[in-house]
Amino acid sequence: MENKLQNNFMLIRLLLGLWLFGCLNIIYHGQQQNPYPFIHDTGYVFEYPVKGVILTCVLFSIYFIARGLSTFLKLDTTYPILTYTACSCIVIGQFLIALFGSMHAPPYWAAYLINTVILLLSQLFIIPALLHKKKSS
Repeated sequence: MENKLQNNFMLIRLLLGLWLFGCLNIIYHGQQQNPYPFIHDTGYVFEYPVKGVILTCVLFSIYFIARGLSTFLKLDTTYPILTYTACSCIVIGQFLIALFGSMHAPPYWAAYLINTVILLLSQLFIIPALLHKKKSS
């Protein structure tokens, strides 16, 4: 029983770390100016894009909200394959949204794309290893 709690706590720490790293990365890249010169006119003064950064952080947080709800409602123990498939579809959808919106996008959107790739790789490779360890112990 204690081993299950320890593995579940490890998964929660991993997901919390990924979310915090991703949101801080998006917020940091919001400070950089858009490098495409056709967007700026001669009297352009850079302002921090608060609405865009908040929207991007909310889009990035959708997976973590769904994963947290599935853990809170005990769906990951009752229906583990369905939960994993649904969360994987959410991450793939986020990746496609990030990919389709990435041309001439501001730097915080590029950070969202990189974060989504890291999240996709962790969903496909790291989390199954943790869940297998959790199930076998």
